Amino acid sequence: MKKKAGMILACIIILVSGLYYFLKDEPLAQAPPEEPKDQQTSKLAYVGNSIVEQKDGKPLWELKAEFIEIDVDTKNVQLKNLVGTFYQEKGGKIEITAPEAFVDSKTKDITMSVKVQATASDGTTFTANEARWSSTDQKVYGSGNVILTKDDTVLTGDKIESDSNMEKIKVFGNAKVVKGGVSK
Repeated sequence: MKKKAGMILACIIILVSGLYYFLKDEPLAQAPPEEPKDQQTSKLAYVGNSIVEQKDGKPLWELKAEFIEIDVDTKNVQLKNLVGTFYQEKGGKIEITAPEAFVDSKTKDITMSVKVQATASDGTTFTANEARWSSTDQKVYGSGNVILTKDDTVLTGDKIESDSNMEKIKVFGNAKVVKGGVSK
């Protein structure tokens, strides 16, 4: 009988030990730390909107586009199929089109690309592969297959620089001026 009681006691000890092992409170294993996710930029997209820059209540320029995307962090703006109006100091304006454009929020410079075309209210026309409006010095810079036609004069070259009124114009690289006709 002592043997039976010892066996029962041993079984009870094993059973209690097993229950304790399975039912005891253990701290949960820590989940491995999450790897940082790639930082994604937040962007706002607009269809068929416009952006206007003003100084002292007067518009400097207005940009309309089929598609406008703004980076929320940098505030930089990307435009597709731009149609813009740049207002000149003497009351005229320049209408400009470009398939792509970019506005730097800090400098307010506008970079346009992929066959930029412009027409001023005095009839002056301008085409280039790329153009940039510099807000700081109020100048237009163009590059790549530049052609500027004013009255009966045609200016061509690799690069161009002009004031906002298209009165002071500099042409650089393969510069050619043809008066009274079309440049060839």
